Amino acid sequence: MVDSLQERIAERSLSYVVDPPRGRDPVIDLVSPRELTALFENATALGFSDQAAAYDDDSVLAAVDLVIKHSVHTSHPRFVNQNFAGPDPVSVAGDWLGAALNTTGATFEAAPVFTLMESAVLSKLGRVAGYLHQSADQVPPLPPGLFCPGGSTATLYALQLARHRIRPDVRVTGSTGEQLTVFVSDSGHYSASKSAALLGIGTDAVIKVASDDDGAMIPSALGLAITSSLAAGQVPFAVIATSGTTVTSAFDNLNAVADIAQAHDLWLHVDGCYGGSALFSPKHRHLLSGVERSDSFVWNLHKMMGMTQQCTALLVREPALLEPCFALKADYLFQPDKLHAEYDSGDRTFQCARRVDVLKLWLAWKHHGDSGFAARVEHSVEMAAYARQRIMQSDGEFAPVTGTFTNVVFAWIPPHLRPISLSPDSIRSLAPEVRSELHNLAPQIKAMMQAEGTAMMGFQPVHGLNTFRLLFMNPAVTKADVDAMLARVSEYGRAVSGH
Repeated sequence: MVDSLQERIAERSLSYVVDPPRGRDPVIDLVSPRELTALFENATALGFSDQAAAYDDDSVLAAVDLVIKHSVHTSHPRFVNQNFAGPDPVSVAGDWLGAALNTTGATFEAAPVFTLMESAVLSKLGRVAGYLHQSADQVPPLPPGLFCPGGSTATLYALQLARHRIRPDVRVTGSTGEQLTVFVSDSGHYSASKSAALLGIGTDAVIKVASDDDGAMIPSALGLAITSSLAAGQVPFAVIATSGTTVTSAFDNLNAVADIAQAHDLWLHVDGCYGGSALFSPKHRHLLSGVERSDSFVWNLHKMMGMTQQCTALLVREPALLEPCFALKADYLFQPDKLHAEYDSGDRTFQCARRVDVLKLWLAWKHHGDSGFAARVEHSVEMAAYARQRIMQSDGEFAPVTGTFTNVVFAWIPPHLRPISLSPDSIRSLAPEVRSELHNLAPQIKAMMQAEGTAMMGFQPVHGLNTFRLLFMNPAVTKADVDAMLARVSEYGRAVSGH
């Protein structure tokens, strides 16, 4: 008996999860858009005709094979390109199960298990972050937050809460015409500006605060920025502190920022999308000292912890604020007189239908335990430390630039420029021709790396100079992988520079 199409797709998917690419396997089998389109034409066309016909199972399976072959293998230990990698296999299986059950997390009647599961997981996260102090068997009536479709959406919700706290009538009457202002470091995430645009307060409302050379907000600069905003007749209402910036993984001094926010009665939101997972590690949780003083805290478990996309928790210190901010009490859905209506969570958020992102996290956490989660974080930090050691011992071939925690930022230096310092002051004083040469190397090296599929790492300007960034979070990464990636950078560097 021939297996059904769905069984054959599931078999391929399971095989990929159990035995993902590694070692000399390509991280990406890169072809051009034109070539990729042509490959699909020989299986199942990417596009749809006006009268789209059904394809036979073998043609669809051929397309599935192409999808796997030509996708970026984020599970590969030499994929260090984005702030996510190495999906946890239990999380992947949990995502499949959640999709198979195909319900929404908006109401208890549609998701009785998942409603209680969300409350349990959010309460545990709240205890880890210091928002809650009850024991595990004292689940609060309202969980300290909610799950969101990503960190940018969570930041939008947090700023909506912050504005609602000082101007609750805005949701009914619209803008008061005041210039509200929110403060974030100049190394912070661009979601602050996106949120300001969607909230109708305008991107000019986002005031960028100076950060130090590693990317952490300078508290004294925050105080001056707030004072200047007040003097200009504006209405400061929120501060966003960052725990783990995108490029350098810098951590703002949360206690210092909290002191300033408290002095001015501002909502403090912590963007811990990446670095929040340091809280799982007894060795590294000190990086978020003071997070318990914040009003809201976003935490992407699909980043360091390897949950499948997306798995984002927005913690709120006073969850009772969610309903007056978001609720509209749609009577076809949130009827107060139905069974267990008090558990419905859908009116405490902007979304209606909502994926059950909690299941994969609940299963993975039950499987690994706190110690397993801590080990994942600590392994990533250890691999970053090893990469820094290798860079420092490279006799000037690699120059360290910055980076903390799990992020390593460096440059490859051609022989005729060695040795060279790439400290912030040194970068700023580079001769124009040297700066141009170094700046152009990173994109050329990466292009060769992509073409051969040997690794994927990001590059970005730091202090105005293109530099490489290694992001460690995949537990499968070994020292041999670090050595291999640096060797490829060296190989391609010599090739593109003619040395």
